[in-house]
Amino acid sequence: MVGIDPQLTDPENGDYSLLPGSPATGYGCQIFPPDMLYKSDDLPEPTFIQYNNYSSRSSIEVSGCITINTIWDVDTVKVVDDVLIENGVTVTITPGTKIEFQDYYTLFVQGQLLACGEPGNFIHFTSAQPELFSIDHSPLGSWNSIRFDDTSSLNGTSKLEYCIIEYAKEIEENGVGGAIYIYNFSDLEITNCIFQNNFADYGAVMGLEYRSAPIITNNLMFDNYAFLGGSPIYCTYSYPRLLNNTMVNNTVLNEDLFFNTGTIHTFLSKPQIINNIVWDNLNYYLGGTQLLECKGFYTIYNNIESGHEGEGNIDSDPLFINSAGNEFMLRSDSPCINTGTLDLPFGMELPDYDLSGNPRITGDHVDMGAYEYFTTEFTNNQLSVTNDRLTNYPNPFNPSTTIYFPTTEITGFTEMKIEIYNIKGQQVKTLFPNLCHPEPVEGRGANNQYSVTWDGKDANGDKVSSGIYFYKLEVGDYKKIKKMMLLK
Repeated sequence: MVGIDPQLTDPENGDYSLLPGSPATGYGCQIFPPDMLYKSDDLPEPTFIQYNNYSSRSSIEVSGCITINTIWDVDTVKVVDDVLIENGVTVTITPGTKIEFQDYYTLFVQGQLLACGEPGNFIHFTSAQPELFSIDHSPLGSWNSIRFDDTSSLNGTSKLEYCIIEYAKEIEENGVGGAIYIYNFSDLEITNCIFQNNFADYGAVMGLEYRSAPIITNNLMFDNYAFLGGSPIYCTYSYPRLLNNTMVNNTVLNEDLFFNTGTIHTFLSKPQIINNIVWDNLNYYLGGTQLLECKGFYTIYNNIESGHEGEGNIDSDPLFINSAGNEFMLRSDSPCINTGTLDLPFGMELPDYDLSGNPRITGDHVDMGAYEYFTTEFTNNQLSVTNDRLTNYPNPFNPSTTIYFPTTEITGFTEMKIEIYNIKGQQVKTLFPNLCHPEPVEGRGANNQYSVTWDGKDANGDKVSSGIYFYKLEVGDYKKIKKMMLLK
């Protein structure tokens, strides 16, 4: 319907209702009054920006058909009904925007979706009531996927980059694709995204059917649940390209030992699986096979629990820094460091940066998984990032995080400090815990620990921006540095 007069009642006087016989009647199409729109001369016609600075609104509500090119540039987009991006239409979402589904609604993409966040400034697809989410077929606290169902390739490539996608659910019996569903569509790139707490019978993170071949690169998939198969990924008659993803702690709930399934569940498909970490995902089929019917020729240089045929594949504990805190970066002694391959098939390439914003390729080597092992030295102190028991939780965090550090290695001290630095090595704030005796820290698995909370503010009390930060502990000659990420 792009370019057709919607026949409004009296728009000059603020009445944007439809006249009888309007071509938009019955389609649930959305009418944007002028106070919600900002027209840009720098963008091709017709394009409108739902623009926070112009409208003085921190949120908007969307529903129905989107029939013209649109930019969502607000704090929160509240989805109040199913949304359809029509064929030939592009919706662009700016970094830091939250897409909040108010109920069990779906985002249908028949045109083009460009949801491109930035390192430390993710786009966030989530439920308005995540506290009601449960691992069952109830729609409460969930929303129903981003769906590319026979989308035309003439629209250009849709992109999801630096997005957090959570609490999506497919509740239909034998339903496919909890967070993302793809049917007969390949012009989709999913890069540097985090998928958590999604659910479906098949393919809790994504389901692919009938000649679908998206490129899925550098993503973290953890704590997703499938009732029947493919806790993160399910594909039939499809050819997805999976590069440098980390799939950890996903669960297939079916306890039938003879129900044939896997973490990546395929049927008559040829996924290319390169440089991934597939580890500690639970399914009950004959000892917990991680990959089902994946060809060794296309499965190379991965770390796969229980092993898999194919060049360069290993079966070794990836040695994450702190898997209990959902921090799946690699320790300095991880077998995944420098064991990936840069010899990639045609059409596949690595992004410039990994999931945490570090350079993806170091020299002539690349690591397995979504995170490149990273060490840094501040020029003012020459201290390297370390990977021992100094840690913070949550990480990533918003708006605050608690820093934990052991006392078993630090004795006879009376003074201590923790300094916060930004990624440029500039000091942001100094914290003084002011604790006299070590006390057990509940829920962190160790006694004799100190803890101190950083509220995400600098020395002047101003909130710092999203991004990567470092915290340095100093107690006498004892000095350690670790990395954390603030998300907004």
